[in-house]
Amino acid sequence: MTTRRILLLTLSIFLLLSTLSPALSKSEKTDAVDDDEDLSFLEEPENDGKSHSTHHHSDDEPDLDDEFSDDFDNYPDFDDNESDSYKQPEIDEKDVVVLKERNFSDIIEKHKFVMVEFYAPWCGHCQALAPEYAAAAAELKSANEDVVLAKIDGTEESELAQEYDVQGFPTVLFFVDGVHKPYPGARNKDAIVTWIKKKTGPGIYNITTLEEAERILTSGNKVVLGYLNSLVGSESEVFAAASRLEDGVNFYQTVNPDVAKLFHLDPKVKRPALVMVKKEAEKISYFDGQYEKSAIADFVFANKLPLVTIFTRENAPAIFESSIRKQLLLFAISNDSEKLIPIFEAAAKVLKGKLIFVYVEMDNEDVGKPVSEYFGVTGDTARVLAYTGNDDGKKYVLDGDLTMDKIKAFGENFLEDKLKPFFKSDPIPESNDGDVKIVVGNNFEEIVLDESKDVLLEIYAPWCGHCQSLEPIYNKLAKHLRGIESLVIAKMDGTTNEHPRAKSDGFPTILFYPAGNKSFDPATVDTDRTVVAFYKFLKKHASIPFKIQKPASVPAPKSEASDAKESSTTGDVKDEL
Repeated sequence: MTTRRILLLTLSIFLLLSTLSPALSKSEKTDAVDDDEDLSFLEEPENDGKSHSTHHHSDDEPDLDDEFSDDFDNYPDFDDNESDSYKQPEIDEKDVVVLKERNFSDIIEKHKFVMVEFYAPWCGHCQALAPEYAAAAAELKSANEDVVLAKIDGTEESELAQEYDVQGFPTVLFFVDGVHKPYPGARNKDAIVTWIKKKTGPGIYNITTLEEAERILTSGNKVVLGYLNSLVGSESEVFAAASRLEDGVNFYQTVNPDVAKLFHLDPKVKRPALVMVKKEAEKISYFDGQYEKSAIADFVFANKLPLVTIFTRENAPAIFESSIRKQLLLFAISNDSEKLIPIFEAAAKVLKGKLIFVYVEMDNEDVGKPVSEYFGVTGDTARVLAYTGNDDGKKYVLDGDLTMDKIKAFGENFLEDKLKPFFKSDPIPESNDGDVKIVVGNNFEEIVLDESKDVLLEIYAPWCGHCQSLEPIYNKLAKHLRGIESLVIAKMDGTTNEHPRAKSDGFPTILFYPAGNKSFDPATVDTDRTVVAFYKFLKKHASIPFKIQKPASVPAPKSEASDAKESSTTGDVKDEL
């Protein structure tokens, strides 16, 4: 009796689960459902003989990722590949020590001070640094400085590169008694020599004669002179401490009134007095703060850069490695610079130490043109843009005439976060009826942020080989899904369009924006790049359920007579997939 009851109970439970299982399988979007679905037709090759290419690539088209490297770490989308057009000059590197794994430790242990450059042979910025690095090594050797400048190929000695956390090339480290720190200065001879001398020496130098003063003023790019009561003691110690906080500037001290006069100081001024002298538009800057280490360092930091920095390969590190992140950029052709730069400099004087002012020569083919294109600045009309220089990479445009007052007000509003960001955009397409919808900056919200649609968006670059390989797959996916009203398959050229809700880590980047949930960040699609994989992803994550109709299959071949008889009907059901 008991056995019969157990059997009856088991059968009842089995029947109950059988009736519930269809409902469960319909309500849950799982991979198991997808596995049961016949998706073989999605994998069938295209046979219509037509080209579906829409990403056009030109060898003459500027490749921003290849033009610049780590100098553009704060300009999103600039990678570490280098331009083939940048040619390496002949360099005398006899004073640069070549390191390998076998001699690396010996050099570091035997010398108190060692600067090491991790480089890659293909890296354009390493090639640009090479002559400056070699010249710095030669100058330090001729001055009998006890320091070694060395280099190591990070692509060959990959274990050492990994040990020292080399993330890109060039990476320059400075070792003191085996302990290393990154070199933060500019990549030119003067900056390297000045920085090393400061780290290995007293930090400040005495000027006792007019001959010494004249030589320093003639040869030095930027110098700070302390006119003190004594070359030893508390005043000198404070000055020396401040000098170690600032790189790229030489510090000198004197008690000679004639030397002070040569440096544009009143010999009768109350001491200690400081002045900075530069070979630039703003040649003289006087210190008027409290005589203490931090205040002196702040004064030097605010005044060491030129009022306006011309954007070049050599100056890029000084711009991007500055602790002042926010930048105002003047884009103008060379013929307009003579008129506009003085206006820009006048505004820079007011906002000195708060913003970096940069001039980009738009008609400079090597640097100015690709930088202008990156920022979406085209044509010959001068423009002023503000750039946050951090991870969000926001840009702001100054409208109207470029006057000193307008630039100044624009900069002040930028500092107070009162400006509306500007985003690049191609023109909105006149027609957008293709299977893959074209998204640009100005129609992004209309298409991608439509709450009634699940949207798959590819962010691509026309020159990107991976994007070109993905294109026929993406087009085929869109073709299969074109009849589903709730789904949008779209793409956006990430080199000419921007939107704060479309951030790419490289090309291609594929993002998914679920319907009814557009206020949250999109999901990055990390799946195999096949039609089936994309389809399964959409089936699983789409907010609005959908079902794809399997197309009618192509009939098997028949006799010529039969083919002729049924040609009018079979032609209508040919598999377009």
